[in-house]
Amino acid sequence: MAMRITIGRKIGLGFGLFIFFALLVVLLTNRSLERSREINEEINQVCSPSVDALSRLRNLAVSSHMLIKHWALIESRADAPEKTALVEIATQRIPESLDQIDTLMSRWTPEEVAIMTQVHKELNELMKLHDRIKEMLPSLESYNDPFVHMDRTSLAEEDGPIDQQTNKVLAELDRLLQLHEDKRRELGGSMIRSFDSLKFFVLYMGLALVVVGIGVAILIIRGIVVPVQRLRSILLSLGRGVFPRTRVRATNDEVGDMGRALSALVDGLRRTTEFSHAVAAGEFNAEYQPLSEEDVLGHALLKMRDELGQRERVLEMKVAERTEEVVRQKEEVERQSRKVVELYKNVTDSIRYAKRLQDSILPPDRRIKELLPDAFVYYRPKDIVSGDFYWIERVGERVLFAAVDCTGHGVPGAFMSLIGHNGLNQVAKERGVSKPGEVLRELNRIAFEALHKDREQHLIRDGMDMALCSYDPRNRVLEYAGANCPLYVVRDGDTLTFEPNKAAIGSNELGEKEFLEHRIELREGDMVYAFSDGYADQFGGPKGKKFLYRRFRELLVEVSGHAPDRQRRMLHDAFNAWRGAHEQVDDILVIGLRA
Repeated sequence: MAMRITIGRKIGLGFGLFIFFALLVVLLTNRSLERSREINEEINQVCSPSVDALSRLRNLAVSSHMLIKHWALIESRADAPEKTALVEIATQRIPESLDQIDTLMSRWTPEEVAIMTQVHKELNELMKLHDRIKEMLPSLESYNDPFVHMDRTSLAEEDGPIDQQTNKVLAELDRLLQLHEDKRRELGGSMIRSFDSLKFFVLYMGLALVVVGIGVAILIIRGIVVPVQRLRSILLSLGRGVFPRTRVRATNDEVGDMGRALSALVDGLRRTTEFSHAVAAGEFNAEYQPLSEEDVLGHALLKMRDELGQRERVLEMKVAERTEEVVRQKEEVERQSRKVVELYKNVTDSIRYAKRLQDSILPPDRRIKELLPDAFVYYRPKDIVSGDFYWIERVGERVLFAAVDCTGHGVPGAFMSLIGHNGLNQVAKERGVSKPGEVLRELNRIAFEALHKDREQHLIRDGMDMALCSYDPRNRVLEYAGANCPLYVVRDGDTLTFEPNKAAIGSNELGEKEFLEHRIELREGDMVYAFSDGYADQFGGPKGKKFLYRRFRELLVEVSGHAPDRQRRMLHDAFNAWRGAHEQVDDILVIGLRA
């Protein structure tokens, strides 16, 4: 029987090889680095300091040789610079150099120590010759002694005792320096070889590690990932209710076990599907074999087949009994539907006719251009008919215009708009009143009487919000009064706000109510805006919030520099962009006038 290679064994074998080669690379690299560090330490702490110290000692020996010959052969005072320098070398600098060399000798080889011991001896002999010269020539007068002259000449002459002893010291020092130089070159070569081996380990073993990693990846992909992806594709297809067309190749591991189980499941589901189709087609004698004794779905399907066969016979009898009743109900529903459609058509036709009536009270564009050439009206009803309307008339030398927002929208608002329009015509056109405050006061009385004739039985709180302006084009003087509707004047990029009375026209406040009147001297280029609350109350934007008056004022400042028709299009585009998919919540009216 073939050995079963499980997924765990595959992964363990692959990662085991990878870890083995990784550890091998780490160990060999660490060994090379440790060897390089030891060689570098040997060079920097022994060889180089030793060469420097020996070179310094040799230089001192050469310098002292020149100075002692100068002392012996050239007459000079005791405090001459050459003699002072020689004393300093002999008493300070050479002992210091020897002390440094003694410290380094602890890590020298026996041969190097023996040579340095010989250097000590020869150097002591040389210092004794120096001392003889110093004793014979302690002062300037001692140079005149003929016996001293003979001795000093014999000692300091060419190839004399001093030259010979100095050459012995220098020869030993050169020999010792050569040993240390050779040793340093040898250590440098060892370091280069160590780095070459490190390069070999890092490069070739690293490449081997990459190859092993690729092999492990291929092993995992071919042995685990690819089969699992095939299983995943089959399961996703089953999740969408689609049977796979290919079968999973069985392998001798856990994935193979899952593949065989999944293939058995797919075969069982196919047989289950075929059985279900047969039962659905009415073949209640179709045969079906459950997957096992524990196959809950299979046994449930067999039970369903038997119950459906029995219920079909019962249903056939009930269907025959209820068919006649359903036919009678269908005829009654169709008759009621025809009545509803007819009623809806009548109501819609009435509302559309009401719109034509309402449109007839609105001043046409030609009339607006005649009275206010540099103005625009942005009017957007929420429903077929609107509770907002605009009114423009000439009274004497003045042009009166109003933005009116009646209670509600649709049909109720449209009825209120007729009351407001007739009241404005009655006060302004028939009586000739042109002061906005007086017009609003009279209109409030007329609307109150129209809405509250039977106040004792029930109280009607309907009314109108309004911004009413009286404009003298020749002098650019604007008078304004408002009921819950403010007035904006945009001047030089700033918005001037004129507040209205906080009461609606035609509310339940009876009496001669006074309305605050504002007199505004306009400048050339000023933009005047009268409006209802529909624009600012519209929901929209990224968070579904209201547009609000602050954002409305900023928009008016932004569009105020453009021509009136362009401003109307910009307001329309900005409203649609803000509203997005939200429903329009109220009627919208904006009147703009440039002074």
